[in-house]
Amino acid sequence: MSRACLALLGALFVQAGAAAPVHAADLTVGAFGGVWEEALRSCIVAPFEKQTGKTVDVVLGAPLQWLNQIAANPDAPPFDVVFAPTETAYQMIDKGLVLPFSGQPVAGLADIYPDMVSFAEGYGVVFTYGAMGVIYNSRTVKVPIRTWDDFYDAVERGEITAAIPSIHYPGSLGSSLWNVTRVSGGDERNAQPGLDRVKRMMAGGSLEFWADHNQVLNALGSGEIDAAMYWDGRSRAFIIDGNNPDFEYVTPSPGGPATFNWIQVVKKADPSAWTFVTIALGAEGQSCFASKTHYGSVNMKAVFDPAVKGALTRHEDLSIPSFREINRSRQAWLEAWNKQIGR
Repeated sequence: MSRACLALLGALFVQAGAAAPVHAADLTVGAFGGVWEEALRSCIVAPFEKQTGKTVDVVLGAPLQWLNQIAANPDAPPFDVVFAPTETAYQMIDKGLVLPFSGQPVAGLADIYPDMVSFAEGYGVVFTYGAMGVIYNSRTVKVPIRTWDDFYDAVERGEITAAIPSIHYPGSLGSSLWNVTRVSGGDERNAQPGLDRVKRMMAGGSLEFWADHNQVLNALGSGEIDAAMYWDGRSRAFIIDGNNPDFEYVTPSPGGPATFNWIQVVKKADPSAWTFVTIALGAEGQSCFASKTHYGSVNMKAVFDPAVKGALTRHEDLSIPSFREINRSRQAWLEAWNKQIGR
């Protein structure tokens, strides 16, 4: 039976409440799909396997699913390392499912932007970052988008058809809703100005919501929508690697709401997990991963492919929400969204 089949069976057993799965490899890593997975395999997994002689299973899925699987079997968790967005990573910490980085053999932490280390509260490190900006078709969007008000106002007036993340898309609380809230006069404690603006955009009949990042690019390519609030890395890959020169990506003023993907080590992990982390955060691994995905690097010594260097969102251009505060408002925001927006 293949390693992939064993990993899938293991996940199913955990979901069903059965005994812990048999690992198909020395290290099991929860990660994301698409270009993210491809870059992880070539930039991190391959060097790790070459250096250690150990094997890695990369299991794709949803971070919240991984959290539930780990919590169901904390003494024999189905993962050693997970990549998780901030909101899930904080839940991993609060549930006591991950190991602290202090005192562990992780080389090169001094080369990581200090806020990307301290942000993770000692139970992980930000592995890569992205920012939400706007990707748009320059043939149909006649007035260039420079600010978030440019984008939201054009949708309100019905001048463009656009898509923004649904609140049910992982991470959208700290990106989509928080962003429209902050530029509309609200904050982490008061999302009503943002909800009101979303309702105004809906009233114009030009707003759609997305919960699957793949559907956005399909809708842009088919002409179904003119623009979308979307991730920087995937946007630039669509434009550059996908040969779509009619599209442009911009991080509107006053800045793109940041999203972070952390790397965390699960309790009871194989000790080689720390070698995997070192490679993932090292300058070589970070240079490779950022160049392939067009997402930002947290290593200050990373050197990028000249073809994409100018397209990467700079660390200093990030606009960082108060994720802890947003987590405290999570339930109220979800209830308000479901009641007032319903999509």
